[in-house]
Amino acid sequence: MKKIFNSIILYAGLFIAFILVISCLQLYENANRLFGSKSSDSNYWLTFSKKLTPDNIGRKELLGFNENDIAKLKKWSEIKTVYPFSANEFKASANGGDFIPFYTDLYFEGLDLKAIDIPLTDDEFQVKGDVIPIIISREYLNLYNYGFALNQGLPQISEDFAKKIEININIVVNKQNKTYKGRMVGLSDRIHSVLIPKKFLDSLNLAENPQLANQPKIYNRVLVQVKDSGDEGLISKMKENNYESNQESLRSAKIKSKLFLVLKAIAILGIFIFALCLYIIVSFIKIQFLEKQEEVSIKNSLGYSPKKMVSDISKRFSINLMIVLALSLILIAAGQYFLAKSSVSNGLLSIYINPWLWTAIIIIPILVYFFVKELIYRWLLRSWKI
Repeated sequence: MKKIFNSIILYAGLFIAFILVISCLQLYENANRLFGSKSSDSNYWLTFSKKLTPDNIGRKELLGFNENDIAKLKKWSEIKTVYPFSANEFKASANGGDFIPFYTDLYFEGLDLKAIDIPLTDDEFQVKGDVIPIIISREYLNLYNYGFALNQGLPQISEDFAKKIEININIVVNKQNKTYKGRMVGLSDRIHSVLIPKKFLDSLNLAENPQLANQPKIYNRVLVQVKDSGDEGLISKMKENNYESNQESLRSAKIKSKLFLVLKAIAILGIFIFALCLYIIVSFIKIQFLEKQEEVSIKNSLGYSPKKMVSDISKRFSINLMIVLALSLILIAAGQYFLAKSSVSNGLLSIYINPWLWTAIIIIPILVYFFVKELIYRWLLRSWKI
């Protein structure tokens, strides 16, 4: 009776250990599906800027990114491409004329067209005559429609209608006033800025400050294309270099990082329980041999191979282990099915567990078979001097 009770406790412990370890592996995959995973095919975009400190406030050469900073960023394994922003060095303002009576000072930025999430060609995104094509953040239009326009009694503007409106752009370059027509050609969900063609912006900057042509370039901020915005290595390097990005963009990274930390802790606990069970199993088998020492000695004298006896015990244990593993996987597969069907998954999770997990039914019992067999056999030879 005591033997049966000990066996139940033993295999129950193994069952819990397998549930903990395998469920952690499956949850790791689920987390990658929900929050994104590191992949050469993945494209995530982050805007890097340097943190303001008492030492760099107002000092563009310290606060901005120089060519060395960009070269170092390109060497980070987590980053695929770096696109620096060009910022205006001249004064600019805009007014809406009679239709939208507003006036505001403006800032402009220029960026490589390949980094902008608007399907425009170089020909479509260039200054023609006195018309400047402009791309603004979709958030800016929402801010105008649901904040400024409602409070100021101004007309709200739809996206299509906004593309038909022309506003007056006033630029002061080299103490000369120039007036252009600004026409919105797209709304960006990726870049929070007011973008105009980079070549045009750079040419105005040189006209305002000709000495810039002979000075090292300094960029206020950079747009980076990364493999995984939740990569802990990337976030760690950002902290080391005092870089920061949009906190909302990194929110999933923080959640993912904490989730993986919890999963690792649970997995380590599961591995510890499994190792403890394995130790108990080996001790259990040793006790069996000690209790049957006389029987084993007689069998040995009759020609039974000690190695064969140990092998039979290891094989029986491995088969039991296989059954426990199968039950664990079936339970986890059922849990995965219901999790994938629930509203929490939002249709992003597979209803099946990772197929590689099923190979554990074969691999783990075989490894444990040889481990237990060799360990017990060596102990038997050493203890009984067979």
